Amino acid sequence: MKKVAIGAFISLICCSCADFIEYPLEKEHVELLAPADGIASKDTVLTFWWETHEDAKYYRLQLVRPDFEKTEQLIADSVVLTNQLTLELKAGNYAWRVRPENDGSVGLFKQERTLRIDKDEEQ
Repeated sequence: MKKVAIGAFISLICCSCADFIEYPLEKEHVELLAPADGIASKDTVLTFWWETHEDAKYYRLQLVRPDFEKTEQLIADSVVLTNQLTLELKAGNYAWRVRPENDGSVGLFKQERTLRIDKDEEQ
């Protein structure tokens, strides 16, 4: 009976180790899917979408005005559990980027995209 209990305990420990291991993301990134780089839109509600990463628990999306080199305003610095985030934006120029994260490490902001929201004259 002791051997069975010890075997079950060791099996439990080995099987659940993956639940506690956080794989390093320091050299990892995600591909941005939408909106396309340089897009101009009159639609003020946009869904930001990127590829998932198998070792990420969540993603950090950053959105600034007008770009990351001359940031005037931080619009969003959000941790997201899925690979999408919908935001309502005012007219102007924006830049956005995403990186994968888990409890042990963070990935790279490898890509940045720009977009412009044009004021809709019909409103």
